[in-house]
Amino acid sequence: MSRRFFFAGAVLVLALVTSAGCATVDLKTAVDITEVSSGYFDAGITDSGLNKLVPSITFNIHNAADTTLSSVDMVVLFWQDGRDAEMDELVVTAIGGSGLEPGASSEPLVLRASVGYTLDQPRAELFAHSQFVDVTAKLFAKRGGRIVPVGEFKIDRRILLGTPTHPESE
Repeated sequence: MSRRFFFAGAVLVLALVTSAGCATVDLKTAVDITEVSSGYFDAGITDSGLNKLVPSITFNIHNAADTTLSSVDMVVLFWQDGRDAEMDELVVTAIGGSGLEPGASSEPLVLRASVGYTLDQPRAELFAHSQFVDVTAKLFAKRGGRIVPVGEFKIDRRILLGTPTHPESE
């Protein structure tokens, strides 16, 4: 009978130690979005010869908690203003298993929608086009099955130039 009590006691101690290491963190206050910049990325020319511009947002995550944050995903929804559904959705690992120390900031995260605007006019005419609608990026932090809003940012009306990136080459 004493072996049973010993085993039950060992399981209880293990459960307490494990739960202490998994302290819940309020993501809404722990994840601070900083260094935000945005615009419409020049994604090149489509197969049909049209210029393609996609909403893009760049930001850092600052750990405002008093404990290390780890295993946090970011969900970014791109919404055209006044529309009923998102234009595009991205889910990326923002903070890996090694974590982000209290007071530290992540490297910049660059997130670009896969859908956007195509036009046969010059790129600079995008914002004057009759079918152009402003886009807002809605950011959510996700950890352990919980998801919380952490920011909402209107995409700036500016063209971002650069070399398009392709996920398969990264």
